[in-house]
Amino acid sequence: MKDFSGKTLVIQFILLTVLLLSCVYQKKEAFEQIIDQSQQHLVGGDFQKAIDSYNSALEKYPDEKVLLDNYIMTVERVKQLADEALDAKVFILAEKVYSVLLNNYSRFKKFDKSVSFTKKSLNIKLKNCKVNMSKRQARQYLIAGDFKKAIDSYKACYKEYPDDPVLLDNYINTIEDMKNLADRALSRENFVSAGKIYQALWKNYKYFKKFYKSLSFPEKYLDEGLKNCRSQLTKEGLEQYRKGKLADAISTWKGILIFDPNNQEIKKAIDTATVQLKNLKKK
Repeated sequence: MKDFSGKTLVIQFILLTVLLLSCVYQKKEAFEQIIDQSQQHLVGGDFQKAIDSYNSALEKYPDEKVLLDNYIMTVERVKQLADEALDAKVFILAEKVYSVLLNNYSRFKKFDKSVSFTKKSLNIKLKNCKVNMSKRQARQYLIAGDFKKAIDSYKACYKEYPDDPVLLDNYINTIEDMKNLADRALSRENFVSAGKIYQALWKNYKYFKKFYKSLSFPEKYLDEGLKNCRSQLTKEGLEQYRKGKLADAISTWKGILIFDPNNQEIKKAIDTATVQLKNLKKK
């Protein structure tokens, strides 16, 4: 009877051991799957899903050091990728990755003292990205001749960081560059180009009110520039019209509408010359 009881205990012990080993194996397999899945998301550039994988796992296994250690390594790798993008001046990517870390920062509270960054340091990096990106975009729009968008490139960033000295310098320098481009175009008698730039600056001057004293020109300067461009093109069109060069006159006056689209007087002149040109072609 004692032998039977002893054998039963041995069997129960063996079964319990097998069960425990099975649980340990299953848990290990589950952890490996979570880690592998997160790494795949990381390599694929889906940083949010990489973080989500660990966060969900830790909700289920809150005290598992293996998961926590790998979570920390993953978060550090995400931060490293953001820093590398910033160093390479790939500002759009860097901004995206820093934003992911900031949006998830509250989820790192279990180990925020164990990582190499803080919420404040991430915000500084994010600001750096946005400031540099606004400058780059403005430069690209200037080259493309889209002066409105060159100014718009700074608006959102300036609203968010109105006291950043680097951003303000960049903003002012871009505005001054535009003014100089307009002045050069005017001196070359390229009145349409000059008018476009003066108009973009004049229309947005109200947004410069916090720093207009740092600009080299007042709003009145832009108004005078626009009047000059308008007057010169009106005069040029009239001379062409009087010489019977109706198509040239129409083309010249249409140049005014590019920077002064609501000019009713010029619209009437264009309509009149267009009718006369059609009548001439019929004859």
